Amino acid sequence: MKKLIFICLLASLTSLHGYAQYSMDFGVSLGASNYLGEIGGNTGEAKPFIMDMKLKQTSFGIGGFYRYNFTRSVAAKLTINYARISGADSLSNEPTRIARNLSFRTDLLEFSLLGEFTFFSFNDMSRRSKSRVDFSTYVTAGVGILMYYPYAQHDGKWYYLRPLATEGIENVYDETAIVIPFGLGANFTFNRKMRLGFEMVYRFTNTDYLDDVSTDYAYDSELPFEESAIFANRSAEAYARGNADLPNQDFYRPGARRGNPDGNDGYLFAQVSLSYYISKGNSFGRSRYKSVISRRKKRTKF
Repeated sequence: MKKLIFICLLASLTSLHGYAQYSMDFGVSLGASNYLGEIGGNTGEAKPFIMDMKLKQTSFGIGGFYRYNFTRSVAAKLTINYARISGADSLSNEPTRIARNLSFRTDLLEFSLLGEFTFFSFNDMSRRSKSRVDFSTYVTAGVGILMYYPYAQHDGKWYYLRPLATEGIENVYDETAIVIPFGLGANFTFNRKMRLGFEMVYRFTNTDYLDDVSTDYAYDSELPFEESAIFANRSAEAYARGNADLPNQDFYRPGARRGNPDGNDGYLFAQVSLSYYISKGNSFGRSRYKSVISRRKKRTKF
């Protein structure tokens, strides 16, 4: 059985290395991040997907990745990303959100495994140039683990919101969540060594607490700390500004709706990446694939 498995693995490797000029790359990415949830946005209803995002809430994200190509069209990619998302009801155009007056900043650490399917490719775009440039576009999807840490500011100091239980101790949430990335990407490969890419991927999650908001306003007896009361309900600060267009303040009493538990939060990465290929054409690739390639060239003589 072990010999059969070895032969199958060897055959798979042989077929992989025979299909293309390069089979793996690793690199770094840098870009922007934004979020879709209860805070900020343009409407008071449940998150109407990407159209409710506010450009003013855009923050940053950095990451690294390792990609392995199984065929000309199919690849798998391991990624690690650190990003920040943020939001503020004061940036909204909706009076009910302005009056609620919540805000947050969340640091994200994500580990994901994604598959890529290339649906269009154009080899050697610069045929009149000495430098070869290949182009491809792909769709990507996968699964990952997210660790997230929401904070909010008061009197110039940032407070970690999860232990404060701003929606009551019965609604304390985990620091980890599952993410389902889905999106599109494009790559330019230069001289079969360097690749410049762009990717826009939305992350669906199984949590509604990226922004620390989901259910109802808690009663004082449900809040464990003095600071919990400060961040649980900040509508009084909005009414103190004297805005006459705000709704009735009774909408923000304990027991009233604070968020929307019917939909989970998500976030978007728009990243530019730069990676280096490990191919059979460079020194690392030659040493790695030499034995496999040489075996393919050998023929049994009769």
